Order: sequence, then structure tokens, then C-alpha cells
Amino acid sequence: MIRIKAFVSKLKLVKEANLLDSKFFVLKTFFAITVAFVIGNNIPLVRRDMISVLFGLILTLEAINVTGVKSGWDQIVASFIGATVTGIIILIFGVNAITVGLSVAFTLYICLIIDWKSISPVALFTAIYMTQNLQIGISGQPSILLTVALRFAALVFGVVVAILFNFIFSLLQYKFLTNKRTAYLLKLLLFDLSSTNEYIIKKDKKLCDNTRAKLVETSNSIEWVYSLFSDMNKEFNHNIKIFGFSNNPVKDKLRLVRHIRIISHLLFDINYILGDRISDIDELNEIYSYISDVINKVMDNLGGLKRVYDGVEKSAILEHNWLVLPKRKFGNGYAFRINQNLIDINKNIRIMAEIINDNK
Repeated sequence: MIRIKAFVSKLKLVKEANLLDSKFFVLKTFFAITVAFVIGNNIPLVRRDMISVLFGLILTLEAINVTGVKSGWDQIVASFIGATVTGIIILIFGVNAITVGLSVAFTLYICLIIDWKSISPVALFTAIYMTQNLQIGISGQPSILLTVALRFAALVFGVVVAILFNFIFSLLQYKFLTNKRTAYLLKLLLFDLSSTNEYIIKKDKKLCDNTRAKLVETSNSIEWVYSLFSDMNKEFNHNIKIFGFSNNPVKDKLRLVRHIRIISHLLFDINYILGDRISDIDELNEIYSYISDVINKVMDNLGGLKRVYDGVEKSAILEHNWLVLPKRKFGNGYAFRINQNLIDINKNIRIMAEIINDNK
């Protein structure tokens, strides 16, 4: 019985996945794929290439409508690049081992010219597709145009279905999506604060290095959420309520994420000082217990904000409204800088609490 419970518990999504509405996304994927498959199989041209339909659909499914449209458009542009490059090559030299490799390599080269930091898998997939799924025309000869038409008909159909389901599910999802994403970021910061405090208490340099690496991941998550909120904000203009959802909460969430970003940077600076600027943690012995206490207070306040988005509290309640420097001066300049960073962190938390309470 215990083993069965352990197995079932492993099948459950982690809390972070729930905060990112993963169950909702899985459900949306199921319905979108099912509908696309049923309708697509009744369209003569499209049903010949269900792989492109379903693959394009999955890549277009997003929590935010604008983000999904961008993804769909990027796929179409990438497919155009792959189809054009490969089409020209096989038109001149035909399909053989050399042209298959040349088509993919040259498509890759064009992608690097356009954006050297990223390579579109869709463009490369299209290059391969053009050589491996070359259609036979009415004349009985391989037809590049028919192959291109099939690829784009299937892709566009999949993208359109995905955009439709993004919109339908957004009507249900938008009201709580921003709260869950914000709670997710607050949870990451609380973990990073706790890790920093653990390092100060245990004086283990490895903990500091691990925390800094984790803070880089947190920063990436913050930018990802900020980008999502920015895209969502573009969907709502002039403060008009659309389907019961106003754009004001989105703008407020953008403000919150900006302050979360500042807190993350300040916390990273604290760990940078502890890890690279103080050769011996014992130099902080005179005040390290004080700093540990301040971090605990900051965590209490940040936890107060998170409880609002967890649905536990209706308003943000701060247990420590002000953090002040101790009356005595710090003998260590870096200790002063750490403490000042913590004070700035708490100031940002207070501003966030005001934003939250003003919208209740």
C-alpha cells in the first residue's frame, strides 16, 4: 500500500508546475490536438500531412494569445526560409545525398545570418521535409510547388487551430494566470533568501555558489514572466474590460515583477559580496547574526505577499514595516553594503504591498 502511494505521488505534478497552470495546458493540448485531427482529416490537402498540422499546433499553444500568434508567425517565416532554400537547391540539382545535406546546411547558414544566437528547428525541419516528403504532381513528376503548398496548408491550419484554442482557454485562464505566475516568482525569491541565510549560518562556500547559480535561474524566470505579462498587456487597451478582465491588473503585475527583478539583483549582489569580496566569513562575525535576523524579517514580509496570491490572505500584511541600520557603525564596509541591500529589498517589498492593497 505504501509503495502504491509513493508511486502515485511521483505521478503528481510538482507545486511549481501547478503554479504555471501545467494541468490546464495539458488539457488544452488534448482538446486542440483532438479537434485538429478530426477536422484536418476531412480536408483532403491537410490530411496528407498531419505531422505538420500537429507539430505546428503544439509549438503555437501558449498561455498568452499574443505570444501564440508570435510563435505561429515565426514558424511560418522559418518554414518559408527552409522551403525557399531547399526548393532552389533541389530544383537545380535534384534530390540526392549531397543536396539533402546541402539544403539543411545552407538553411542553417541563413538562420545564423538572420539571428546568430538562435537556430529555428522549424526551418531545419522544413528543409528536411522538402527532400523527404516531395509530392508527386498530376504529371507524375516530383512537384516542389505541391510540396510547398502541402507544407504551408498543414502548418497554417495547425497554427490557426492553436490560436483559436489559446483564445478560448484564455477566457477561463486569464483571471488567475497572473496571480499564479507572481506567486511562482515570490516562491523562487523566498527559496533564494532562505539559501542565503543558510550560508551565513553554516558558513559553507558551496552553499553560496549554489545560491548564485540558482539566482541566475530565478532571473531568467523573472524575465520570462515579465515577457508574458507584457504580451498579455498588449491585448487590452484603454482600460476597457474584456470578458470580465481589465488590463489594469496586468499593468500592476508588470510593476510587481519589476520590483521582484530589483530584489533579485540586490540578493545576487549580497551573494556576490559573500562569495567573492569577503575572503573569510569570520570577518562578519560581529554582525552576521544580525544580518541573518534581517533576512528572516525580509522573508516574513515577502511571505506575506505570497500568501495573498496563495489565496490565504485578502491583503498584503507586513510584519516588519521598516528596517533600520543599527546605531553602531559597521566595522566592515561590505557588511554595511549587505545590510543596505537588505533594506532596499524590504523597501521594494513595501511598495509591492501598496500596489497589491490598492487593487483589493
